[in-house]
Amino acid sequence: MAELRLDALSFAYPGADAATLSDLTLTVERGEAHALLGSSGAGKTTLLNLLSGLLPAAPGQIYFDGRDVGARAPYERRVTQVFQFPVLYDAMTVAENLAFPMRKLPVAERQGRLRDVAERLGLGAALERKPRQLTLVEKQLTAIGKALLRPDVALVLLDEPLTAAEPEHKWRLRQTLKALQHELEATMIYVTHDQTEALTFADRVSVLHEGRILQTGTPAALVADPAHEHVGYFVGSPGMNLLDGEIRGGALMIGAQTIGVQAAGTLESGALDAGAATGSDQARADVAESERVALSDGNCRIGFRPEWARITQEVPAETSLSVEVLRTRTLATDRGEAVGLVTAVFQGREIVTRQPLGRLAPGRAALQLDADRLCLFRDGRRLKRAG
Repeated sequence: MAELRLDALSFAYPGADAATLSDLTLTVERGEAHALLGSSGAGKTTLLNLLSGLLPAAPGQIYFDGRDVGARAPYERRVTQVFQFPVLYDAMTVAENLAFPMRKLPVAERQGRLRDVAERLGLGAALERKPRQLTLVEKQLTAIGKALLRPDVALVLLDEPLTAAEPEHKWRLRQTLKALQHELEATMIYVTHDQTEALTFADRVSVLHEGRILQTGTPAALVADPAHEHVGYFVGSPGMNLLDGEIRGGALMIGAQTIGVQAAGTLESGALDAGAATGSDQARADVAESERVALSDGNCRIGFRPEWARITQEVPAETSLSVEVLRTRTLATDRGEAVGLVTAVFQGREIVTRQPLGRLAPGRAALQLDADRLCLFRDGRRLKRAG
C-alpha cells in the first residue's frame, strides 16, 4: 500500500465554464482509511478517476510513495477501484471473480485468503454462483472483495460502495469493511455524500465542496472545530445552527444583545486547510503563522451545535435570546426524563437544540448559548478567538 499526496491538483472538463477541482493539496498516510465527503457535484468521483488514471493528467501532481504518477497509465499505478455499480466477470463464479486478482499466488494462499474475505463479507454461501444469480448488494460485496484481495495494490478507491445496501445492513457492512481495511493495512479512499458513512468509517475525512477541500480532520474535529461555515452546516445531524451577528468593540453581538466578549483573535484563511490536510503539526503551525490577520469589528456568522445551547421557558438572562418554540421531538429518555430536539424560530430562521425537554411547549422561550463554544465565521472562513 502507498502513501498518497496531492500537490495543487486541479482539473477542468473540456468546454466547462469552471474547474471541477481547484488546487487540491492533501496527504493520505499509508494504511489510512480516508473519506471524501461532499454533496453531488462536489468533484469526488472526478478526483477518484484522476487517481486511478481514468482521466488524463491535470495541472498539479499526484504522488504515490513520493513518485509522481500523474502521467502514468492506469495499469502502472496499481490502483483498484470499486464503482457505485459493481463490475464483475459474468462468466465467472463469485469464487473465480474473487480469486482472479490473486492468480499468481500459490494455490493454498489464494484459497485461504479468498475464503477468509468471503466469510467476512457474508459471501460464503454464494461462492459457486454467477453474478446474474446475485442480489445487487452481493454483487457489490464481491467487487469490494476483489479490490481487497489484489496482492500488489497501492490504493483502494471506493465510490459510494454501499448505495445499494438496505439501511439496516449498512452499519454491519461498514464495520466489516473497516475491520478488513485495518487488518490488511489498506490505504483506502471512500467517497460518499452520506456523513454517517464517512464519520463512522474513516480515520480522517476531507470535506469537498465546489471542487475545493474545505477541511481535513478526524470526525471529532470536523464536528467540534469546523474550519469553514459549510463544514459546520454540512457535518452533523442536525447540522450547526447559524445566526447573523457582529463583532463590535470587542463584543459579540446578535442584534442589540451582547453574547460574549471577543477581545483579540485571528482569521484563518483557506490556506490553513492545506496545512491541516498534510497531517503535519509543523506544517499547520507554519501556515497558520503566515496567514494570521487581525480580528476586526464587522459582521460575522455565529455557529453552534444543537448540543451547545439550551432553550428554557424561564425568565431570560441578560445574554439569552428570545425565541419562539415551534415543536419538540422526543428521541430517548435519560433517568426517566425525555431528551430530544427542540425547534424554535429566531430572526425568521429555524434553530434546533438537543436537550432535556422537561415541560417545554410551543410559545415564547429563552435561548441560552455557551459563549465559549461558539464558532464565528466571516466570508465562510472560521474566526479564531485568542486563547
